[in-house]
Amino acid sequence: MQGRASFGNKIRIFMSVSACLMLVVLLAGSYMRTDHEKEIMDGLFLEYNLNGESIRISLWEDEEAEIYYAFLPSFFAEKSREFLLRYEDGRGTLKIDGTVYKDGALFTETGREEIHRLELLGPFGISYMDKELKVLVSENVPALFFTAQAQEDLLSLKEFAGKKYIETGSLTMVDETGSIVCKESLEKFKLRGNLTATLDKKPFTFSFKAPIGLCGMKPGIKWNLLANATDGSYLRNMLVLNLANESISAYEPDGAFVEVYLNGGYQGLYLLTEAVEIGENRLEIDEDESWFLEMELDFRLEEDTPFVVTDKGQIFAIHTRTGFATQEEKEKILYRLNDIESALDGKDGVSLLSGKPLGELIDLESWAEAFLIQEISGDHDTGIASQFAYAPEKENSLLYAGPVWDFDGAMGNVNTAMFQNPEALTASIEQTRPPGNANQNRWFAALYRNKEFRQRVEEKYQTVFRENLEKILTGRIESYEDEIYRSAVLDGLRWHEKRLGWMFVLPEDLEVPDEPGYEDYVQLKSHVLMVRDFLSQKKEFLDKLWVEQVDFCIVEVRNDFPELNQDYNQTLYYWVERGEALKGLPAFTSKNGSIYGYVDSKTGEKVCDGTVIWEDCVIEGVLNE
Repeated sequence: MQGRASFGNKIRIFMSVSACLMLVVLLAGSYMRTDHEKEIMDGLFLEYNLNGESIRISLWEDEEAEIYYAFLPSFFAEKSREFLLRYEDGRGTLKIDGTVYKDGALFTETGREEIHRLELLGPFGISYMDKELKVLVSENVPALFFTAQAQEDLLSLKEFAGKKYIETGSLTMVDETGSIVCKESLEKFKLRGNLTATLDKKPFTFSFKAPIGLCGMKPGIKWNLLANATDGSYLRNMLVLNLANESISAYEPDGAFVEVYLNGGYQGLYLLTEAVEIGENRLEIDEDESWFLEMELDFRLEEDTPFVVTDKGQIFAIHTRTGFATQEEKEKILYRLNDIESALDGKDGVSLLSGKPLGELIDLESWAEAFLIQEISGDHDTGIASQFAYAPEKENSLLYAGPVWDFDGAMGNVNTAMFQNPEALTASIEQTRPPGNANQNRWFAALYRNKEFRQRVEEKYQTVFRENLEKILTGRIESYEDEIYRSAVLDGLRWHEKRLGWMFVLPEDLEVPDEPGYEDYVQLKSHVLMVRDFLSQKKEFLDKLWVEQVDFCIVEVRNDFPELNQDYNQTLYYWVERGEALKGLPAFTSKNGSIYGYVDSKTGEKVCDGTVIWEDCVIEGVLNE
């Protein structure tokens, strides 16, 4: 009996052990099937103590290459530092270069580009991740570390649709030497922009509870972070802000290049700018006694934004502290704007409404400066959007133009074909969008038809803008390129080739290898060369037009081809020296292989590259028989 009991006990023990082993196998299998890599890596941070402040940096995975990256800000360059590795212990074991690191363990980085082996082991010693970890370090620019709750909601376009979602948070700003230059809680932190807000790399706006100065700029409440996602050079906005500040005595916003981290995640290279707003150190006018307006596109108007539409169809949004304007206020603004339009189109520049000449209704100098900014930059929003204007006293003051804003779609990086040609006076063209489109360049085109205004533009270019444009071409572009190069490389890697799809136009010499290294994604030199070439050609043309007083003929080229996207105005304009040959006509082929050519709309004569131009003319594209 005792032998049988002993045997039965052995069987029961064997079965229990077998069951336990099977359970272990099942648990192990279940554990392996769970995405613990993402679970752990999403919660893993490199934590650095900087003068008592905790700086956290998370890892980013290039999923296609299956490589993890740690993007370190400039102040780590060439300096060995110790980080704390932070992740939830007990879910697995983290190994770097074969060494086990527990939560809170010290990890040393040299501040130079390094490649490590990163492993994650399950509780049974089974490896479920074995990948490279590359540590890359930036140069030259400060870093902004933002913390915010509900990050997914913050970045959600659903929440952003009404631009009502606001997330408070905090900012720690560290300069390139490692000094904390700002540590503040934020009143607001949210998405900004229109088209750019729909892209993966998001633009932001944030505000403090009291005015604070950043990057040498004067103290202010509200600040913007421009992602420059559509600008492969990253320079367009900064160059225009620089030109405006050098050339205009009135307030113009300033900017500085920075890198942005959100909850430890590297977001890339941004342009930090002062916000265009009424306030101390900004546009210093009395908000209650002034009007602050902005030209706006019809499809971008929001239901809760007050606006008026002039008799000629120009849309102006009205910016107020409350976001509300009374009907009486709207009527006063509309009368003032219609009075100006009447002078713009009136005989000898005199309004039929008030009997006043244009110079008694607007500040000719500031509008001439605005015209030059738009013309030099080749901005595709010229005269239709992001053009601010203000009247310091509602009843008795002139309407001033400014400050300048929004120039990522400029210097050849534009959808509208006419703005891609630097050797044309595009700010003087009214029909900048297809026929029937409400958004047209009415004001600047009409202004340039006014002789007194045209003289102001020429004088301002000759005495101020020409020299400052030359400074940009002979030093400023190169200086900015050197400053941001390393940050641009890291930004290019972070957002990969998807950046190419965000840009309106790509440089002709752009070549991304089939198997690019991480430095190949940005192609910064090609994009910067595109900017330099545009501005160089624009300066050469404006010098001929306004300094040398060369006699030009204007050739309007109408391209109404079905192969072209007619959502954009495909009409082109060429300024051709009288008696010289027309060059650069675009060539198109129809779907059946036929070639489109051009004829003079008045005479029916064939026009092509090499045709000598003696007078203003309109030529039209036709299908060659």
